[in-house]
Amino acid sequence: MPSPTGALSLTAILQDRGVDFAALGGAYLVILATLILTGPAYAAARHYLVISPNRWTRDFGIYASLVLATLLIAIVLENESLPLGSATLHYVAVPQLLLLLGVHLSIWHRQEPWLVALGAGATTATVVVGVLLGITTNLLRPAYWVTLLMLAVLLAFLWRKAVSTKHGFATASIYVGSKETLDAVATAQKPWLGLVQWVALIGASISLAVSNSLLRGRGLEEIPAVEVAGESILLLVVTILVCAVPAASYWLARKAWMPELTRFVWLAWIVVGFAFTYGNYLNVLARA
Repeated sequence: MPSPTGALSLTAILQDRGVDFAALGGAYLVILATLILTGPAYAAARHYLVISPNRWTRDFGIYASLVLATLLIAIVLENESLPLGSATLHYVAVPQLLLLLGVHLSIWHRQEPWLVALGAGATTATVVVGVLLGITTNLLRPAYWVTLLMLAVLLAFLWRKAVSTKHGFATASIYVGSKETLDAVATAQKPWLGLVQWVALIGASISLAVSNSLLRGRGLEEIPAVEVAGESILLLVVTILVCAVPAASYWLARKAWMPELTRFVWLAWIVVGFAFTYGNYLNVLARA
């Protein structure tokens, strides 16, 4: 029989991480509202839209899974590395995140139209409920807002690449290019980026370095240009090193350059940028 002391200790551990009856009740209501909105969103998608099971629907499942997994990692990092009670993200959000993650991992595995519609409907409901919760309360922290923004961008991406209205699909000219490109072969890329990609990557790195300085509590007039340049260069160098290992391994194994290298570079940049930014964010919270 478990001792009362052990039960009290477990209760204290959970409360320090924002898990109490009030928080659990609120999380349950959020999940319930999301499920209620998912129903009509899914029904509308199945009734009015045509979803093409192409490579872009797979990408939607991949990137949405990565966004949700990143938030889960952030929740664990905050609660386990910061002083007790100072975390801004709480474990009560984990059940809903796991449900969403499961749906999008399924889309990653198989791109069936009904499954994509379910994932898109659940994501839409999550964004709507999250925005309403953020507007009406002060419960949403920056990481939640960034997650909602990324999910909204991915929904727009899915709509642009893989979704048509049934009316538009029925009346489209037969000469209009189809969105159904599931078996499109990705061609190998040269082992370097073009000018446009380099300009975008350098600009994004500088913007992220400026954002990190602002995150440390500095004003724009207080940010040293040398520090911004150094951090952006470090971000680029780490990204290049991260990409060089698999690209070189691919060449040694197949004597061909890695396909879709550009997308891999941006994915690596996002991961490295997240590590830099979230490390700064945790330091700011620890000093608060």
